[in-house]
Amino acid sequence: MDVDAFYKITQGLYILGSKHDGRWVGSIVDAVMQVANNPFILAVSCHNNSFTKQCIEKLGCFSLSALPIDISPEIIKIFGFQSSQAVNKWSFVDHNVCEGMPYMKDNIAIFICEVVQSIVFESNTLFLGKVTHAQNNQNKEPITYQYYRNYLKNELISKLTKSEEVNMSENKDKHWICKVCGYVYDGDIPFEELPETWVCPICGLDKSYFVFE
Repeated sequence: MDVDAFYKITQGLYILGSKHDGRWVGSIVDAVMQVANNPFILAVSCHNNSFTKQCIEKLGCFSLSALPIDISPEIIKIFGFQSSQAVNKWSFVDHNVCEGMPYMKDNIAIFICEVVQSIVFESNTLFLGKVTHAQNNQNKEPITYQYYRNYLKNELISKLTKSEEVNMSENKDKHWICKVCGYVYDGDIPFEELPETWVCPICGLDKSYFVFE
């Protein structure tokens, strides 16, 4: 199966928000779509090992911030390259709260949803959320996942790699770890030399989701 074919499906990038023990949690998602308009229902797919996904299951609600094409790459780095279980991501960004859910100030639209159904698959959980609030904001072009892969991904990975190279020299006991499922890479081939087609054997995500710690 040629998995690159799936990258041709048009998808945007969103900040998914929820709450856990009195603090906000969040992550980057790209699999979002409207599936009904009476009532308005959005479908959101989350990896099963995502901490934000686990919080949504418990709380039963979430927010979505649709991101503009000129969103700062730092936002994607904050929400896409670390876990809310260890880091309070929202403390690093400008955000507001609506109906008890956090959302990015830099957005083109926001949605607040109540979970009405969830479907669990081996790798992902699909949440169906009834929209309780929707707001159209900046009149900008949305960022797509394809744009991220073509123009931002390599830049972010390059910055992270340079940062981690410094860490490597300071601490030989660190490892490359998948921030989604926690898999620790311990192969014979240096992680940096693995092909770009290599994916995490546990959750199936690519190298961009790994950090050196």
